[in-house]
Amino acid sequence: MAKKKPTSSDVAKLAGVSQPTVSMILNNYEHIRFSPETVKKVMDACTQLNYRTPSSKRGSLEAGECKCLMAMCPSLTNMYYINLLEAMCSQAQERGYVLTVFASKRDLKLEARFSQLAQQQGAAGVLLLYKPVNFGAFEQLIASVPTVAICDKTEVSNMDIIELDSEKIGAIVAEHLLTLGHKKIAYISTELSDRHPARLMRLKGMRDAFAQANISPYNILVCTMESEKIDCTPDITPYETGYCLGKRVAEKYEDVTAMVGMNDMVAIGVMDALVEKKYRIPYDYSVCGCDNTMISQYRTISMTSVEHFDANRGREAVDVLIRKIEEGNSKGGVLWPASAVRVEFAPKLVARGSTGPNRRKK
Repeated sequence: MAKKKPTSSDVAKLAGVSQPTVSMILNNYEHIRFSPETVKKVMDACTQLNYRTPSSKRGSLEAGECKCLMAMCPSLTNMYYINLLEAMCSQAQERGYVLTVFASKRDLKLEARFSQLAQQQGAAGVLLLYKPVNFGAFEQLIASVPTVAICDKTEVSNMDIIELDSEKIGAIVAEHLLTLGHKKIAYISTELSDRHPARLMRLKGMRDAFAQANISPYNILVCTMESEKIDCTPDITPYETGYCLGKRVAEKYEDVTAMVGMNDMVAIGVMDALVEKKYRIPYDYSVCGCDNTMISQYRTISMTSVEHFDANRGREAVDVLIRKIEEGNSKGGVLWPASAVRVEFAPKLVARGSTGPNRRKK
């Protein structure tokens, strides 16, 4: 005998609330608010019952019907996210789906709006290209819509993720520079805070590598617009950040022999600043990026970076998500259990012309 599909009334009974309350919470009505305790009761009941918000559109596999996936990324100015999205769009199209992209700028209101849209528009599935700043606001979405995230493996534990290892990326860069004799380096980054855990993890990986080489982790100078007290607008790009901080480090910190951008766009800004000041790369300074984007491979740039296979991860994320969607359809809307899938691609350093031996050794 087939198991009866749970209803919103079942959720209401288990949570100890009315059915309209369940409906309003799950549909995220913009002008109606409930206490966090009530919302948690409803979401816990949904999880316990494997209840999925009904939708005639979501995840339908009828021939010829448009099946929409939605992806949330923080920025469209970073080539890393562009590469991910390009691979995702291509893979989704091959599998018969359409991918809609939403740029959040890591803004809490925009993140909440994305969560609402994904449910209201009946998205078949959702891709998160980073851990949302207010991750708790996505519990309802994750409970009702198949969701896959691309983020560091330490960031979330209650959903399927395609794993990054930002500590390993930082360690690889530091080890490379240490073998070239660079013992005082600068880590150039956009905002460093808990809102951006990958940036902090890359720094931790670099510091750990220095410590293992018996060199003080404090030989890594951490430079941000805030730490250097440089005025800037909130929408300053990674490239502009790298450009401003590259000039500052060259002017102020004479013992630094290498600079590491927290991503390729920051590192390219650093390179432009050094070239403008008539420094030679890598003879005067070595420069390293972190994402091995297309720009880093251009011959006139030839920037050392770390390949962490963003195109592969993008395609894998789409495949995992579609498997979750189709498995849920075959089981009457019941989602796969959280954390059923964890996929990781090991990062690899790609050495190019922007790094070389430290020629200022004493």
